[in-house]
Amino acid sequence: MRTETTMRAAAAAALLAFIGLIIFLLNAFFPDAGIQVQPSTPSGPVSEFVRATNLYPQQVLRAFAGDSLFILGYAVVFIGLHAVTAPQSRPLALLGLNASLLAASLDAGENAFFITYALLAQSGVPLTEPDLPLIYIFANLKWMTAFAGVLAFALAFPRKSGLEWIIFVLLLSFPLVGVAGFAFPALEPLRLLPFLIGMPLLAFYFWKRLRP
Repeated sequence: MRTETTMRAAAAAALLAFIGLIIFLLNAFFPDAGIQVQPSTPSGPVSEFVRATNLYPQQVLRAFAGDSLFILGYAVVFIGLHAVTAPQSRPLALLGLNASLLAASLDAGENAFFITYALLAQSGVPLTEPDLPLIYIFANLKWMTAFAGVLAFALAFPRKSGLEWIIFVLLLSFPLVGVAGFAFPALEPLRLLPFLIGMPLLAFYFWKRLRP
């Protein structure tokens, strides 16, 4: 019964995470070219970093509302992945869960900076001195813990059906492409692609495991 509850919750959470990611992506593009809603790597002067929150605070808040829903959803999805992978390898499942939940905490901490900045700008206090490079360090730690957690889940994920093989490849591609993005920044936009494709598949997979 406890496993059924976990699978049902993980299936619903995967759909919520997918919806949150869509909301984030729909609000991640601005009329002014070159603006990033969440600059997480050093890529320009402070004047570029503050443009999104100062010029479009309401859009930034919508984006991070979606991203916050994404975080809440994927945290529960990771619990579902722990339940699936623990029978295969308990140490890998524990590493995956602990690293992934730490990544969710760091992700929420990073978001807190941008949400606070946008709320201040909306109240007439534009951002002039962002907490750099602290935000970049938060972002890097978020990605690295997420890569470690998902890699552990991937290595322990069962591979008995076609669907499981597809999910395995998506899980494995996330840390491999993600780490390569440090050396080749052009790959960075692809980091979210495994989640975008994988969340609906995981929702279906978790729900399927409820069937006898």
